[in-house]
Amino acid sequence: MIIVKYEKLDKMEKVTKRNVTIEYFINKWLKDYHNTNLDEVTKLHPEWENNPREHIHDFYKKYAVTKEQHDEWHEWAIKEIMRIWRISKKRAERAFTFDYLNCAPNTKE
Repeated sequence: MIIVKYEKLDKMEKVTKRNVTIEYFINKWLKDYHNTNLDEVTKLHPEWENNPREHIHDFYKKYAVTKEQHDEWHEWAIKEIMRIWRISKKRAERAFTFDYLNCAPNTKE
């Protein structure tokens, strides 16, 4: 469902189903709750970019959010999918299931 490269979004004003990416959803919670984005994170931690699979747990642990923030972000993501694809809430929740696993923030304990 979400396939386009992140770099293309910087130049586009409106996110559509042709240009939306997982990074778009990750950047939303990074921006709102940590005042950063994926570009800045990779500049701060270049080793994460070189070998992302090895450092993915470090990334999600360092940029965790509260349960309330997570719920707020999830609600926004479902509404955004509904808007982008013009589908019902039920279909949006089903469509976002697997992408959610790749882009949802960890919650702090």
